[in-house]
This record gives sequence, structure tokens and C-alpha cells, in this order.
Amino acid sequence: MRSVLTSLTGLLRRRATSAVIGQATMALAGLTLQVAAARLLGAGGLAVFSLVYGALVLVTAVCSGMVGDSLTVLDRHDRAVRAGLHVWTVLVSAAAGLAGALAALVTDAVPVWAGLLLAPACAAFVVEDTLRRLLMATGRYSALPVVDVTSLVGALAALVLCGLTGEVTLSSFVVALLAGQVSAAVVAWWLVPAAERPAGPWRRPGLRTVADFGVWRAAAQTVRPGSLTLLRLLLVGTVGALAYGPLEAARVYTAPMLTLVAGIASFLLPHFVGLRDRPLQDSLRVADRASLGLVAGIAALGVAALAALPWLGPALTGGGYDVPVAAVAGWTVYAACAALLLPYASLASVHGEQRRVLALRAVELVSLGGVAALVVLAPHAVAWSPFVLAAGPALTALAVRQSVVVPLVRRGAGRPLRRPARDEVPA
Repeated sequence: MRSVLTSLTGLLRRRATSAVIGQATMALAGLTLQVAAARLLGAGGLAVFSLVYGALVLVTAVCSGMVGDSLTVLDRHDRAVRAGLHVWTVLVSAAAGLAGALAALVTDAVPVWAGLLLAPACAAFVVEDTLRRLLMATGRYSALPVVDVTSLVGALAALVLCGLTGEVTLSSFVVALLAGQVSAAVVAWWLVPAAERPAGPWRRPGLRTVADFGVWRAAAQTVRPGSLTLLRLLLVGTVGALAYGPLEAARVYTAPMLTLVAGIASFLLPHFVGLRDRPLQDSLRVADRASLGLVAGIAALGVAALAALPWLGPALTGGGYDVPVAAVAGWTVYAACAALLLPYASLASVHGEQRRVLALRAVELVSLGGVAALVVLAPHAVAWSPFVLAAGPALTALAVRQSVVVPLVRRGAGRPLRRPARDEVPA
């Protein structure tokens, strides 16, 4: 146990801690806007806003894999790669903006002017996230909270101005999203080192070079949110929204654990890039220590969450219903299994095995079959479904380590994609 705690302490050094804090501030900004929507728009308005915001987060996750991971692992100082990153960012942000505007106009959820305004808001969302990933790639994790706080302050300021001039509506939140993301993008641009700012080149972009790596990472980014979405659809469709509600409340209650996992994930990819010139056996030891350390940390958080459940559970639900103990324990196990996988997936991707990682991550979706069987055989035991869902990332972690990473170590080298940039010093 002491060695595991020592590994956790070693992992959570300055950069890793800053990455977790940066992920937490980003999550806090989104949560604050959703709370504001719940109070100002009512249940119907909140549902529409949550749908819009969730779609933005999903599109941003795809771009983060396509462009963000590529600029971290590939040689972004190569002219063709750099131009390819620029062009892909423009293409994805433009596609996101067009899709957002069309969806708003077709569904008639907001006035025409707000629907058209959603296009630059979606594009700004993607651009801001790309600049955020550039800050991570250059090791400036401490700048992330500044960017996130700027986004939140800009959005809330826009809501206040809308409230002073009239009623706060869903259109007001579109304005707030645009104001927050544009202001955050400007601050992120200013905080990025001058030599790293995406000012050029644009000609002869290496689109295929970026896509060969980024497409697989982008697809991998959709596995976990996709499986959670399918889980919601499955359970709501079979046992009903009323029965699923407590399970979702337990997921929200344990959300800080997945925030920890996401924060460490944003740190691990550039960290393994910095270790790429060292023997692969050293990187495997780092991955093993990171996995064990993360699991130990999440287990400690889970014990604390279960101990505080009698007091914090009613505060979360307003006393209307109980948060199931089994569901809280299950989501804790799910977070731990997700953490177990991340170091091995990052290490394998850095050495060119992102396609095999994606193929193996399909196992995570197979675990939904187990959830379906549980619901059919024991519909009253829906609170135990997170345990079944956790089997997916647990089995995937074992498969990636044993069938991808270990063979890489035995061969003595992976397929390196580039040498680390000069400013990427191992943390």
C-alpha cells in the first residue's frame, strides 16, 4: 500500500495537479451555466440547453482527438503538419458552426437571429478548446484555470446584461456561450507562447498526415460518452425515467472522480511523448504506477463519497428521492476501471498503435449487452448496472496492456511518430 501511495504522490506532481485543476475549472464553468439555466429557464428550457451544451461538448471532444492529440504527438513544428492542423481546425469548427445553426433553425428552438448566432458560438467553442490543448502540449497547465474562469465570467456577464435589458431566455444563453468562448479564446491565444501561436503556414497542408493519427483518436474520444448515452437510452427505454433518475443522480454525485481521471488523461499523453526517447520498459513502469496510483486515489474518493452520502445525497436531490448506495459504489468502480485503462491507451497511442487501441476499446460497448441482460432478468436491480458497465474498460485495460504495450516493449521500440519538441520536458 505504501508503494502505491508513493506512486500516486509521484504522479500528482505540479503539472499533473495543474492538469486536474484545469479539468475541474472547465467542468465547474459548464456546471455553473447549467445551474443558471435550471433556475432561469425552467425544466423545458434546461432540457434544450443541456442538449445543445452536450452536443457542443461531444463535437469538442472529437476535435480534441483530431487536432488536440495530433498537435501533442505529431511534430507540430513541421510546416506541412502545422498547416494541416490549422486547416483541420478550420474545417471542424466551421462544420460544428454550420451544424449548430441548422439544428437550431430546423427545430425552431430559438429565434432566427439566435440560431444564426449559434454558428460562431459553436466555432468559438472548438477554437477555444484547440488553444487550450496547445497550452497543455507546451506544458502551460497552470494557465488553464485562467482560460476557464475567463469563459465563465464572460458568459455570466452576458447573462447579466441580457437580464438588465429584458427577460433571460434560451437565446440569452446562446449569446452567453459566444461571449464566454470568444473571450476565453482571446486569453488562451495571449497565454500561448508566441512561437506556438497558430499564425501560419497554410499552404500545402499535411491533411492526411494529421488524419492518419487524429481520426483514430477522435473516434476513441466518442467511446465513453457514447456508451453513457446508450446506457441512458437503454435504461430510460426499459425501466423508465423515474427509475433511472436515482442512478443518474449517483453519477452526478461521483462526477469529481471522472474529473480526476480526465485531468490526468490530459497530462499523460504529452508526458509519454516526453518519455519517447527512453527505453519502452521505463514507460511501461510509469504506466503501471500511474494506473495503480489512480485506482488507489479513486478508491479513497469513493470511500469518502460513501461515508458522506447520508448528508450530501439529500442535498443533491433536494430530499425528493434517495441516491442508491450501490449506484455510488458502482460508478466509483467504473471510474477506477476507466483510470486503469488511460495510461496504457496513451502510451500505446504515442507509439503509433492508436488503431489497435480503438479496436480493443469496442469491448467497452459490448458491456452494454451485459447491462441489457441485467435489466431484462432483474429490472429492480438497475442500481447495479454501473458495475456491469465497468467490466468494459477493465477488460480493455488488460487487453491493451498485454496485447499492445507488452509486445511493443518486447520488440524494443514502437513506431515513433516524431521526436519530442524542445519545450516538451518530461514532467
